Amino acid sequence: MKSILFKSCALLSILTLAASCNDDMEYVDTEATPVSKIYEPVDGKSVKLVASNSASLLFEWAPSQAGNGAQPQYEVVFTTADGNLDNPLYRVTSDNVGSKPQATISHKTLSKILASAGVEGGETGTIKWGVIAYAGANGTKSAVVNTLTVTRFEGFAEIPTSLYLAGSGTETGSDLSNAIALNAIDSESYEAFTRLTAGEKIYFTADKDGMETYSLRGTKIVEGEDGGTDVAETGVYRLTLDFATASATLKKIDHLYFIISDKYPEPAFEFDYVGNGVYEKDSYTFETYDTGWPWDPFESRYKMLMEYSDGSKVMWGPVNAGEDGKPSSLDINSGYFQMTEYPLSQWDQKWKLANDWYKVPCVYNVYFNNQYGGYTHFVTAK
Repeated sequence: MKSILFKSCALLSILTLAASCNDDMEYVDTEATPVSKIYEPVDGKSVKLVASNSASLLFEWAPSQAGNGAQPQYEVVFTTADGNLDNPLYRVTSDNVGSKPQATISHKTLSKILASAGVEGGETGTIKWGVIAYAGANGTKSAVVNTLTVTRFEGFAEIPTSLYLAGSGTETGSDLSNAIALNAIDSESYEAFTRLTAGEKIYFTADKDGMETYSLRGTKIVEGEDGGTDVAETGVYRLTLDFATASATLKKIDHLYFIISDKYPEPAFEFDYVGNGVYEKDSYTFETYDTGWPWDPFESRYKMLMEYSDGSKVMWGPVNAGEDGKPSSLDINSGYFQMTEYPLSQWDQKWKLANDWYKVPCVYNVYFNNQYGGYTHFVTAK
């Protein structure tokens, strides 16, 4: 069994302040009283986990006390059925950087904890949990330890550290050495924007040796090629694979538009997909027009709008949601041009066109790959 011993950096920073002092600046050691009551989850509670990023479970207990006016810090500690808090499977810092007598723990994290206890995806297992209260470096175990029975969703205990898209239905064909690297969204999820060919096989591999492969059975990720999978219609797709929930989505992208905020929802132009997750508009010229604004003589706010075949839409705007400046450096590696997605809006989460991009033909590119360290875009004057 693998033991996973995680403790947040925030709590580690707190524990380095191991000493407290009296008015004469003398070292005073202190300890927190043990947590005496656990409120939630009640002892023996059963929980069925769901495959949702927003699903969570509240853990709550009676506050501890510490001398010299110190505020205790808390960790929730999970163990096997023996209840030995000295031999934890997993640790979770409580809410508000360890200061609150409660912890909001996601179902994804709970699934990891069950995996570390040897419980497979879709199965039910029992673990125990308690609380350690800290005053400085001194930790005090709770006087009570509760039992929790959990049914996991069907996620993977071991998640690949890299992932490639392969098969005859991909842009690069059957040669595994040319397999397309997916973008890591986080430590559990991968994504790709790519063209797929209807009726042709695709599958996924953790490396280009093809020793560890995965495929899709509907919206479920399964191990092995399993005959591969295919799509009903040739086109550009957004593929998202979440190994923590063993789930996948394939959304066909019908359009990617360049939007000037003042003209929304009418697009300035539509991009063409050119391969490898890249969209392009070759040679477009923006003309200035007088807004009457002394701070900006022409409307320069823009973003991208993506429309899927099911009619749903998302906006792509700056990673810095409050961005309100013009780019001072026209460098594709600048963080200014990096993108993330947002709900539809006319004015929020926008960039501003550089003055150099007006009245000259420009090439507009959007990169849904890791070529420049994350999703980004750039404009080049011709």
